[in-house]
Amino acid sequence: MIQKTYQIIFIFEEEFSANFMIMKEYHDSIFIEQKVRVPSFIMNYEHTHNYCEIYYLKQGMCTYTVNKKKYHLNEGDIFIVKAGDSHSTCYEGTKDCERIVIACNESLLHKDFLNNHPDICHTLSTTGRVVLSESAHKKMNSIFNEMISENDMPDDYSSDMLVVLVMRLLLLIQRYGIFVYEQFDSSKEISADIEQAINYISLNYSMPLTLDDISTMFNHCPSYFSKKFKKDTGMTFKEYVNYIRLHKAVQMLLTTDDSITKIALNCGFNSSNYFKDYFRKRFNVSPREYRKQALNL
Repeated sequence: MIQKTYQIIFIFEEEFSANFMIMKEYHDSIFIEQKVRVPSFIMNYEHTHNYCEIYYLKQGMCTYTVNKKKYHLNEGDIFIVKAGDSHSTCYEGTKDCERIVIACNESLLHKDFLNNHPDICHTLSTTGRVVLSESAHKKMNSIFNEMISENDMPDDYSSDMLVVLVMRLLLLIQRYGIFVYEQFDSSKEISADIEQAINYISLNYSMPLTLDDISTMFNHCPSYFSKKFKKDTGMTFKEYVNYIRLHKAVQMLLTTDDSITKIALNCGFNSSNYFKDYFRKRFNVSPREYRKQALNL
């Protein structure tokens, strides 16, 4: 089964051009909006802005176009658009689509927070889809609900609360999220079935994943699926599986006290020795040394 502000101002993304000048006047603001769209709604123009946008598709299906490239989003997906990237949305499916948009200028976040988390600076400057587990979605929805509450019923503390909640949101994305397009050739279009396979791999990295099993799941023969995966992503099936597993292993090295062996097995590697060799090949240090260096920064 495939798993699926400081002034506070509303931003209506699909009517963006009408509100852009207002938003420019409040460059020191956090913007948040929750909106329901019918599946037939199409934004027939692309736009840009000078801040990072975090887009959460709470319900429905959507095609998100960035710099002329299309990304297919499903219920529960998060999409980050870096400042300056041209983008638009097109809603699909048979039921109403609900989305939440947060726009945030990096300068609003505390300097110590950004200095302590350079990976978050990278996240804010990277466009792509983020995959989260079901448990992480529950935490994410809780934060979004708090933000909407602060937005709808503001008091003297709401501005600062929104900043804190955005930082919590970014930490959650960093801890649990997988940026599925980070290693892909941005000029290539990814077909829907390969996107579904990528999503499945990203959510089930801890389980045994074989080319035969995944290709059968998507009704392809292994040889055809392998060629298509490589053509669409620029990576082989095995390279992508190991990339996701290594990404999660790095997160666990930095956020848990688990042993190297436990991390290796929890991330789907067959043995700790294979994990150590693969890790050293990628980072030129052992997992233990990587953890020690990161903690001493």
